Amino acid sequence: MNEKFPYEDELLQMKAGEEEVLFLKGRAFLVSPATDEDIERIGKGYYCMD
Repeated sequence: MNEKFPYEDELLQMKAGEEEVLFLKGRAFLVSPATDEDIERIGKGYYCMD
């Protein structure tokens, strides 16, 4: 099975500081590459999808 995460290729091409808006079922979400500081600040861990 070789399924990809939706928008995986586009997300992986994003540079630090770039942001995109994703609309899912009428809701808007800001997406940007996370820094180590972002992950520590949020404090909810992270998922590794290799």
